[in-house]
Amino acid sequence: MKSLIERYVYDVTRRLPAEERAEVSKELKSNIYDMLPDNADEDEVKAVFYKLGPPAILAERYRQKPRYLISPGIYDEYVRVLKWVLPLVGVTVLVIGMLYGAIDAIKDDMVDLVYVISNTLTKGIAFGVSATIQALVWITIGFVIAERTSTRVSESKEQEWKIEDLPEVLPDDNKRIPLSDSIVELVVTVVFSVVAILMCNGKVPIAFILQNDDMQVRTLFNSRFLISCIPAIIVMALFGISECLAKIKDRRWTPLVCGTVIASSIVNMGLILYLINQPNLLSEEFITFIQNVDWSGLDLLNSIGGTGAITPIISTVISVVVVVCSLVNCCRAVYKTAKT
Repeated sequence: MKSLIERYVYDVTRRLPAEERAEVSKELKSNIYDMLPDNADEDEVKAVFYKLGPPAILAERYRQKPRYLISPGIYDEYVRVLKWVLPLVGVTVLVIGMLYGAIDAIKDDMVDLVYVISNTLTKGIAFGVSATIQALVWITIGFVIAERTSTRVSESKEQEWKIEDLPEVLPDDNKRIPLSDSIVELVVTVVFSVVAILMCNGKVPIAFILQNDDMQVRTLFNSRFLISCIPAIIVMALFGISECLAKIKDRRWTPLVCGTVIASSIVNMGLILYLINQPNLLSEEFITFIQNVDWSGLDLLNSIGGTGAITPIISTVISVVVVVCSLVNCCRAVYKTAKT
């Protein structure tokens, strides 16, 4: 009986803001026990629950800031759709806008790096924000229309609700992995992996433009090096997608999620270390640019080795940063899993 009450109270309070849950939980439990006779059995407990009503409806009665545009009966479904759709639409269109801005900027042979970056970010953000706002508006309109055309939405929800629908009580919700974060991470991983592969394959132009009077450098990395990056990008993308799917499935720091995070971090670390130590990493155009620029006594060829490879000093610094970040990410995953 106590377990059933805990599940009902949990189903109500999980829909409320974190700062309201403790007070509502205490008050609701008190009300339930007041409504029960001494030595109540399970059937009497269920009768009290049906009298109180569905948790989704009851939660709205406790909410300190009521919501009026979307009714309590469908509000949770509305929020669930927003958490899935808005990050997906926003990030995807943001990347598309950035690609459009970059391609549009490099059509002019006289543009500089600042202009390319500015145009890319401006169009990307504008596209992303516009698409997110439109998605929000149309989803809201859709839910409002659906609710207004059916005057019995709340009643039907109440009739359909059953005690068996009560979820199991989970540990502290603050330790959960937000679904929206996992979805955004998944979308970003997929989109940027595809874009990186297209860039490495020459399908999307890479415009690292440096100017010195009339001299311009169009590419930073050697084309052979970029081609060799494609398998590494695919492998990293697969491990990243697996990590995101595990987070979406469990929504908590479980051993499965922890394992995928550690595996992804280690694989990414190994591949990045391998790539940055490749010879002929930089393009001949970039090396020629460095050789023909007067750096007032600063010999930048010492930083790139003069042959397209970076020097051991720079390679070591980058390697240390990559290793430290990867280890921190692994330790963070283990710590969060142990606390759950």
